[in-house]
Amino acid sequence: MQLRFVQDRKTLLWAFLLFPSVPIAAYAQPSLAPWLLPLALYLSYCAGVLTHNQNHCPTFVGRRTNLFYGAWLSFFYGFPIFSWVPTHNQNHHRYTNGEGDATRTTRLSTRNTLAVALIYPLASSRWQMAGLAAYVSGALTSNPQRFRRILLETLTLVSGHAAMLGLAIWLHGVRLGTLTYALAVGLPALTATYWMMFTNYMQHVDCDPSSPDDHSRNFVSPFFNWFVFDNGLHTVHHEHPGVHWSKYRAIHEARAARIAPHLNQNSLFGYVFDEYFVKAWTKRDAGAAASSSQVPDCVTRPASSATTR
Repeated sequence: MQLRFVQDRKTLLWAFLLFPSVPIAAYAQPSLAPWLLPLALYLSYCAGVLTHNQNHCPTFVGRRTNLFYGAWLSFFYGFPIFSWVPTHNQNHHRYTNGEGDATRTTRLSTRNTLAVALIYPLASSRWQMAGLAAYVSGALTSNPQRFRRILLETLTLVSGHAAMLGLAIWLHGVRLGTLTYALAVGLPALTATYWMMFTNYMQHVDCDPSSPDDHSRNFVSPFFNWFVFDNGLHTVHHEHPGVHWSKYRAIHEARAARIAPHLNQNSLFGYVFDEYFVKAWTKRDAGAAASSSQVPDCVTRPASSATTR
């Protein structure tokens, strides 16, 4: 298991220690499952980040090791990770949220609202199905090595979750076992793809796909980026998609001054709060003030204007 980059020791710590730690703890003590859910959701998000990294810049030197690792990630991500290749690597990176990008943010709506942002990941999943089906069909007919990867990741995902559900029921009975599986394994894996697509929306909405510097939004906080393997630094990723994640920070800082300041946000959480709550509230108040200033004529007509007989 030889690493290509020494920085991926951190990747292995997350993948092989932290990822299974929540199911192990929850299965040993089901009462912990609700309390561990926030950690499980965070780790499933990281599973998405690591699958993204793996598809752009493989973690290991050996092909077989990378195949095993891809299957392992597929279980925690909740979807076979080969799916990133036709939808993300080959399509999104080619068109960068412009015309031709199956997941471009304007395809659902040109308005950037919280409702659109929340619906976008569901719509994006549907838009990607055609490209994904074509990729699988092509592998089946003309690329046996690629199809073996597809098969391995898919079987690992399906059989792994079936086994984990069965184990939970065997340990704790149908009701408690199913709930434990759902909170510790099922729900996190089910939502990982949603939050990856939600992040993609935040990284590209209201950006300029034709600009060499302003096609993406960055979330630059070193603190938050430490927890997500510098996934917030998105402009440099599009410019250098094969570069290892550990090099993002240096490349971003070298070109940050060329990026429009409003596209270098501190954190995704701060951007969501400011864009969909603070600004939305301000616009609502402004609209209410404008409406109240338009007083009907019948109210402003002077009383003395009435005629008497």
